[in-house]
Amino acid sequence: MYTPPLHIAIMENSKIIFEGLQAIICHSSLDCCVNRVETLEKLTEMIEHTPIDILIANPMQFVNREKEIKKLRRAYPTLAIAGIDFGIINHQPMLTDLSFTLYDSPEHILHSLMKLQEKSRSTEQEKEEDDNLTPREIEVLTGLVNGMINKEIAQQLHISIHTVVRHRKNITLKTGIRSQSGLTIYAISKKIVSIEDIDP
Repeated sequence: MYTPPLHIAIMENSKIIFEGLQAIICHSSLDCCVNRVETLEKLTEMIEHTPIDILIANPMQFVNREKEIKKLRRAYPTLAIAGIDFGIINHQPMLTDLSFTLYDSPEHILHSLMKLQEKSRSTEQEKEEDDNLTPREIEVLTGLVNGMINKEIAQQLHISIHTVVRHRKNITLKTGIRSQSGLTIYAISKKIVSIEDIDP
């Protein structure tokens, strides 16, 4: 069975750290593509065109940007995030799935990335199995649960309002749920979203 290559983005300003991580990853047995992004905005632009499985990030990039990270995770639920632990800020489980230090062995770093790859792929499978909701329907459902209106969902996903309405009808047909509260409970029970991720 064909397995697509793993797409990894590294968000780190230091060229030395980026090239070191890139060398470790590219000289391993992982079948992957590695890209560099400098900011969250650039990551969001990249993710719209290239699916990213794992983001390796300097957590300093996340300071005072928790809402944006949570929004990104809701929009792309299969994205796994590894933080580079510089010992400056505490590991934040809501923002990263795991962390490693630059003093860890290459084997440890690769093992961590393989664990994230498994998590990303299993999350993807779970999402596909959820009452056969398509990945796009899951993205629309996530927007609905967070109180977004059709126009906002359309803008975020770069699709037409008509397409959003069609996806909403499909979600209702597949789940049998019409109400906002019912969809919220459904999304939480299926682990499409977590309670902490829902905007108040």
